[in-house]
Amino acid sequence: MRIRARSRLLAGSGRTAAAAAALVPALALTAACGGGGGGKDAKPTPQGVRASGAVSTAKLTQALLTSKDVSDVQVLPAGTKEQLLGARQQTDHPACQAVADQWSSQPAHPRQVYVGAMVTDTAAKDKNAKTISLSVVASYTAGEAKQVLDDLTTSLKTCTSYTSTRNGTTTTYAVKAVPATGTYGDQQATYTIGDSKAGPSGAVLVTVIRVGEATAAYETLRADHRPATLRPAIPLAQVAKLREAAKGS
Repeated sequence: MRIRARSRLLAGSGRTAAAAAALVPALALTAACGGGGGGKDAKPTPQGVRASGAVSTAKLTQALLTSKDVSDVQVLPAGTKEQLLGARQQTDHPACQAVADQWSSQPAHPRQVYVGAMVTDTAAKDKNAKTISLSVVASYTAGEAKQVLDDLTTSLKTCTSYTSTRNGTTTTYAVKAVPATGTYGDQQATYTIGDSKAGPSGAVLVTVIRVGEATAAYETLRADHRPATLRPAIPLAQVAKLREAAKGS
């Protein structure tokens, strides 16, 4: 299943556009619709949403990684939230629900506010090793972010595949927990997920990190669809910005 990119967040040319568009069907996210995100350092418009224990939208927006924060990285913020998360998926295996919820706009533990972007890392000398990540940074009420990571960690102990239906299409996903390549934040979970019919080439790397009452999640793939890694400098810089944003919240 391939969904055509329809926004500036996923738009591009050549192999970059193909790799970016592949993030959408691989993780069963909805196709991005509507306006784009502007220049490379443009930021989404804050919505003024706030909840007890959560970082405000304005602070969360300011805390989103930019192209200036990490060398050889280009960040294109999402213009709309619909570019980041899809509708809720009901899994056939309850033990896998926390995995499906990671990229759902209606998870068991609601995000109070969230922003995100497409992050392109060109640090590798081999152009085929360039990575593209869809990132979502979210804030929760007190204690909820920890519950998200606790549930996800528990889910990954037994969840190896699940089937769900979205927009009339039924897909079976292969899930595999993988060792983290670094230590970030207060908690983290790392795994691969993808359409089981596509095999390893259809899998993407997911990294979810908790920083206090916030999380930073990444879906990452390589331009050549070989196994991807998330360069540590990217989450480390994002964690530092989230800690700063939490001060005084």
